[in-house]
Amino acid sequence: MRPSRRPALKASEIPPQNLNLRDGERHSIVCPDCDTWHPLYRKMIKTHHLDREVRGGRAPRCPGSAQLIDMDISVEQWGERMLAADSTATGRRSARQHYKPLAQPPVPIYRLADRGPQGTPTLHRLLPLLERARHAVDQHRVACSLCGAGGRCDAGRALEVRLAETDASCTIAREQLKHQERRRFDRAAAPKRQSAWAAVLPAVQDADTRRSVVPVPPARPEAPAQAEVPSVPTEPENLEAYDRRQAELGKQYAQRKTMAALPA
Repeated sequence: MRPSRRPALKASEIPPQNLNLRDGERHSIVCPDCDTWHPLYRKMIKTHHLDREVRGGRAPRCPGSAQLIDMDISVEQWGERMLAADSTATGRRSARQHYKPLAQPPVPIYRLADRGPQGTPTLHRLLPLLERARHAVDQHRVACSLCGAGGRCDAGRALEVRLAETDASCTIAREQLKHQERRRFDRAAAPKRQSAWAAVLPAVQDADTRRSVVPVPPARPEAPAQAEVPSVPTEPENLEAYDRRQAELGKQYAQRKTMAALPA
């Protein structure tokens, strides 16, 4: 392996963490061109390729191959530089990690529809925001070709979400105004209802008193005695005639069944 035509790199100018001169280990260095570790062979960076998965003549060689390294420092000096670099990095590293508090999420727009500091609803402040959001969506649809063709881009979707949130906030503010007006009307009508109830209270109490008195029902007259009913016979008067009649009916039924079973 012939050395490249580049000037030799001095080991004293190479960062100590990019050089490995430990005893018992193969000396290696980080290639300045591809930033990967490669072994040293006769004080030169061993030939390597840019694509490590491709081998052969078709693979491009790294320009840092066969780069000469001038060992102008000893192993002890390199070790002292490594210790100094390690102590400096340790001093820069904080022993205790301080976590920054998470940023509080912004107040949603629909929460802005609550009462203001003076106790008045904020509908008059939300209506201009609603008109502004609608105007921004219309302008974006005219300027954006994707949104104008029926699609949605990220900016258009964000504007539509903002418009929907502002519209929902206005709806909540209107409901709050209606609720406040209803409560104000109820408070104003409460004295009238109390006076009306006081006027009809005696009549209601009199009706309740009369309703609580239960009238005694009149005594029922005694039911007339039940007339005697003649008994119905449950057995035939002539048992012999009844048996003969039943026998004749049985013979007729058997003869009729036999005739029905004969082939036509």
